[in-house]
Amino acid sequence: MTRVNLDNAKSNDTVIPFGTKRVPRYNYSRVLTLDKKLLQICGCDVSPEAEIEIKIELVKTSDESYIKLTPVCTSPATEKDSGAKP
Repeated sequence: MTRVNLDNAKSNDTVIPFGTKRVPRYNYSRVLTLDKKLLQICGCDVSPEAEIEIKIELVKTSDESYIKLTPVCTSPATEKDSGAKP
């Protein structure tokens, strides 16, 4: 995994590329899958019983538009490790 600092990112931002993903059709929508490793880096519990929600935002600047996905982990890995219940 290579870390990259992009020119258009803030100087203190670190971007870790996870490659390009195919976005297949599902009924009348599109489906995007996220790597478990990516969610773990964000502090999410990726066990099968864990609930993970994603906050979705459309960001528009004068130069570009992009989709920002932010995981909202209701059962962080730290709580699972400590034995605490959510």
